[in-house]
Amino acid sequence: MKATKRLSFFLAVLFVGVALAAGCTALRKPAPQNPPESQAPAPAAPSQEAMPTSPEEVSRIASNISAAASRVAGVNRATVVVAGTTAYVGVDQKAGLEKGETERIKREVSGEVKKAEPRLTAVYVSSDPDIVTRLRRVAEGVAAGQPVSAFDNELAEIAKRISPTSR
Repeated sequence: MKATKRLSFFLAVLFVGVALAAGCTALRKPAPQNPPESQAPAPAAPSQEAMPTSPEEVSRIASNISAAASRVAGVNRATVVVAGTTAYVGVDQKAGLEKGETERIKREVSGEVKKAEPRLTAVYVSSDPDIVTRLRRVAEGVAAGQPVSAFDNELAEIAKRISPTSR
């Protein structure tokens, strides 16, 4: 009797082990054979052209982005730092705006930044006064000739505090 129970237990464990080892993968939905013609075309991929690394060119791009962001209704001034393919934008907004209006401005600024520089892969926009001040200090340091890499820790801290508004 004990041998029969042991054999049954052993077979059950073996069966479960084989079932798990065989891989219980989720079924995939089959791809359509002929996609409908009415589907919208895929969005254009970001430009494959590399971002410039010369300080003068990066400064020119940051100025263009700042000007584009400043044109958004509700923005007094924008401070921009470009690090690689990421733009950090600090927005000084007009006084007395509601939270919903602030979020709209951030979205619009993000869109304008992406239009002004399509090679960017991430755009961080903040209207928090502390972050705007920190970005101003970084921008002043870069304008004074320091490399952006000297501010990597500061930019990483800023990125932790805000989420990207565009990827």
